[in-house]
Amino acid sequence: MNNGWYVLNYHDISWEENPFISRIGGSFPPDVFAEHLEHLSKAGTLVSVQEGIEATKNGPVNDVLISFWFDDGFKGVRKYAKPILDHHNVTAAMSINSSFLLRKDMFWRCKLSFLDYLDQTRILRSRLKKYGFKFGEQVRLFTLDNFSLEIVEEINQLYATYVSGEFAHDAFRIFDTLSGMQMLQESGWLITNHSANHYPIGEASSIGLLQTEFETCEQEVSEHMRFSSEYCVLPFDRVSKRSPDLFKTFAEAFPEKYLVLVSETLNKSLDDKLIHRFGPPQMDGKDLVKYLSYLGSNA
Repeated sequence: MNNGWYVLNYHDISWEENPFISRIGGSFPPDVFAEHLEHLSKAGTLVSVQEGIEATKNGPVNDVLISFWFDDGFKGVRKYAKPILDHHNVTAAMSINSSFLLRKDMFWRCKLSFLDYLDQTRILRSRLKKYGFKFGEQVRLFTLDNFSLEIVEEINQLYATYVSGEFAHDAFRIFDTLSGMQMLQESGWLITNHSANHYPIGEASSIGLLQTEFETCEQEVSEHMRFSSEYCVLPFDRVSKRSPDLFKTFAEAFPEKYLVLVSETLNKSLDDKLIHRFGPPQMDGKDLVKYLSYLGSNA
């Protein structure tokens, strides 16, 4: 692996096959995650995100540094990933969405995943026709490519038909709690801003919501715990779908903050206040090292 700072982006680490997140991706069972760390620890030096940032600020990095970053605030991270990371004496970063953490609203992609599990996307497909949905298209892709708050409301209404009351409240157990986040924070983890509702605010469809979404998350979470994140983690971050105004919009709204992306890029300098992360594919630890070696050599 080439010298530089590699940041690996995961979502949930859990043994559970949960219908709310099974269609989201980025989740691994604990044994696979443990294998990732075993191989990565031999390929480079495992460091906290804070250590990686400081080393890269003072670059060039004359070593292979590897850090871990988890998105969305899933409970399995603290339950399963933290002990594995503790074994390697390294902490990670967790990016959170205030609506999920505070149980204000379920992640709209989790709602979509659960509706798919219930085989109710056939009804949603009918409701999406007025937004341009055509036979043969994938609902998951269409709702992201054509994102709007109106489409989210269609998902919300159908979800409410099948999920309500005690079951709806119990569904939030996939996400960690405020006390869980505080525990991670007290253990040295970096808790960061992933926006209020995890909309694709880096894309043209909702770039106008970018500032509000990050500000709302910071405000809502800071009312409950110490939270003033210097790092804004962009939801979804589909590189080919980024708005041409993304970096200008973010810099004008948050000139002192870092924007955290998923772009399979090796961090060699933070002069542009951008932090790049790799999303590990579903593969074993040995192949992951080969994968990162290939991408790092082309960075």
